[in-house]
Amino acid sequence: MAKNLVYISVLIISLNGNVFGQGEIQKHQTFNFNESTFAIFLNSNGYGINYSYGKRLDGFRRATFSIDLTEIKHPKEIRTSNPYLDNPKKFIFGKMNNFYTLKVSFGFHKIVFDKFDKGGIGIGYHLQIGPNIGILKPIYYQVLYPTSIPGIYTLQTKRFNYSIHRVNDIYGKASYFEGINKTQLRLGGFARFTVDFDFGESDFIINRLECGAQLDGFLQEMEIMATEKNSRLFFSIFVAYRFGKIINTRLNKQ
Repeated sequence: MAKNLVYISVLIISLNGNVFGQGEIQKHQTFNFNESTFAIFLNSNGYGINYSYGKRLDGFRRATFSIDLTEIKHPKEIRTSNPYLDNPKKFIFGKMNNFYTLKVSFGFHKIVFDKFDKGGIGIGYHLQIGPNIGILKPIYYQVLYPTSIPGIYTLQTKRFNYSIHRVNDIYGKASYFEGINKTQLRLGGFARFTVDFDFGESDFIINRLECGAQLDGFLQEMEIMATEKNSRLFFSIFVAYRFGKIINTRLNKQ
C-alpha cells in the first residue's frame, strides 16, 4: 500500500509539473494585437449587423470603435392579409414606417478569463455608448378602390390612413422603394452591455458568442404604427455571433 501511494504521489507531482509548465509558457507569451470583426445579431425587437475595430491597450483590455445597422420592430406588429381575396399578400396592418437605427459607438472591452489553452473558452464584457440616428422609411400600401362596375376595383398606392382604411381595403404592401425620398432622420443615443464567450482553436481567428442588453433613446417619438402607441425609448436583449481576425500581430516572449 505504501509503495502504491508513493507511485501515485510521484504521478500527481509529475502531472502538476507538466500543467504548471504549460501555464508558465502561456503566461510568458503576451499577444499584443488589434482586432477587426463583424457580427450578426438577433434582438428581442429586431435584428442587425455590426463592424467593430478593437485596439489592444494591454493583455486584458481593449478600446473599441463600432458601427452597426439594425431594424427595430414594434411589439404589436402582426402580419395579416385581406380575407376577401384569393392568394392575398401579407402585410402589417397599421404600420406607417420601417424603423432602422445607425449607431456609432466607442467602448471598453475587458477579458475576465482568458483562453489559456487551445480549445478553451475566454469570457469578457464590453461596455459601449454613442450617438444613434433613427431612420424612418415610409411604408405605402396598394389600396383597393371600387369602380362604377360592380366587383371591379382599381389599385392606388397610398400611405395608411387609420380613419378610412380597413383590412379589407388593402391588397398588399407597395414596393419597398416607394416613398424612399421621404425618409426622415431622428437623433438619439444608446448604451449597450455585452458578455462574450471567445471560443475556437486558432489564436488569430476570432469566434465569439455574445449576449447582452441595450437601450436606444431618441429626442422624438418614433412613429412606427398608426394603430398602436409609439415610443422614443427602446430596450432590448440580444444574442450575436462575432467573427473576424487579429491584425498587426506581435508575439512577445519574455
